[in-house]
Amino acid sequence: AVVRCSRGGKTTALYELGRMLKERLRGDDVAVIYITLNGRTSLIRWESLNPINAICRRIAFAALPRTEEGPDFAKFAEEVEVSSMAIVEWLGASPRILLIDELNKLEGMTDPGNVAMEGLATFLKKHFL
Repeated sequence: AVVRCSRGGKTTALYELGRMLKERLRGDDVAVIYITLNGRTSLIRWESLNPINAICRRIAFAALPRTEEGPDFAKFAEEVEVSSMAIVEWLGASPRILLIDELNKLEGMTDPGNVAMEGLATFLKKHFL
């Protein structure tokens, strides 16, 4: 976890870490994925009900080719359902590093006994470094 005051450079640091890891691990068959729950891919309120799918949707969105105006996440989120199994199959057996910015945006993230968040934690621990 990267913790610092508001406007302290956490997002930039995480993004740059991801960029550096991609450069250093190029050719090593390691998937380095950076996603955020802020900005253009802000969390949609109903996504807190299924946080695994919210994360998987952003992983799939991050894999889309970028254009100058970029793909529209809101439209993508409405039209595309991405399952955790699809993401795991797509990434294959290679090691995976997932960097998540603004994970705290998920409602109930710190609620004890929140089954959805426990499921997310288990999914992330099982499938990502």
